[in-house]
Amino acid sequence: MPADMAFQFCGIDKTNVGFVATTSFVEDAGLEPDDIPNSLSLFSATYVPLQLVMVIMARRVGVKYFLGFQLITWGGLCMCHAAIRGRGTLIALRLLIGAAESGFTQIGMYYMSTLYPKYDLALRYGLFAGMYSVAGAFAGVLAYGLLRIESKLLYGWQIVFIFEGAITVFLGLITFFILPKNISTAWFLSAEERAHAVRRMEIDLAGTQEEGDINNTSVVKRDFIDVFTDWKKLLVVVCNITTVLPVTAFTTFLPLIVKGMGYKGITATLMSVPPFVV
Repeated sequence: MPADMAFQFCGIDKTNVGFVATTSFVEDAGLEPDDIPNSLSLFSATYVPLQLVMVIMARRVGVKYFLGFQLITWGGLCMCHAAIRGRGTLIALRLLIGAAESGFTQIGMYYMSTLYPKYDLALRYGLFAGMYSVAGAFAGVLAYGLLRIESKLLYGWQIVFIFEGAITVFLGLITFFILPKNISTAWFLSAEERAHAVRRMEIDLAGTQEEGDINNTSVVKRDFIDVFTDWKKLLVVVCNITTVLPVTAFTTFLPLIVKGMGYKGITATLMSVPPFVV
């Protein structure tokens, strides 16, 4: 559940610029209309290339700690969006938040593969990835509510960035205490249950390459060769790219598309919710 919530806020913090773009954000922050879509596109300039690096670092540092560090970092960067004053600041923050969120999905899925046997992973992966759709609907409703808050000190869009970023930072902090380092140290299981879980993983990995990598934190040459010589893994990469691209465009630019259909202000934000629910 903590991992699912973290992934949900990964989607929220990735797309909240699109939701506040329907308000006075552009004028208040001294931006031009094209700065919003350009900055959202530039997010991928760091998010995509750094994924491999981040996954390697996560294995070195420890997945539990690295996930928490990522949440705290991009949550803090999200809060910094409240201080945007011009195109340069917006682009810099989107590049930085792209780097901070890079590899989060892959690291989360790797982490789950160390806790559950293969026959239980499909359901967990489905629930994990399904949080992105939930994030789209929840982000719209949350942004709509926050934008209605009247304050003499802050604009509504500033409240959105600060509030959503603060929740992400909080999730990152509790991650250090809630997520177990591995299944053998899961605090929420009894000693008997931990022993059963460990034995279940040993049986599931018996005779496979992963069996020798259970306690190994390094990424070696063999790992790269294994990926680039296995057509099934390469096909998964292609399928992932072709699946994620249209979904990402939809979740990121939908509020702006709705605004272009004639809806204005926070009404456009609210009308972005129904497609995610469906």
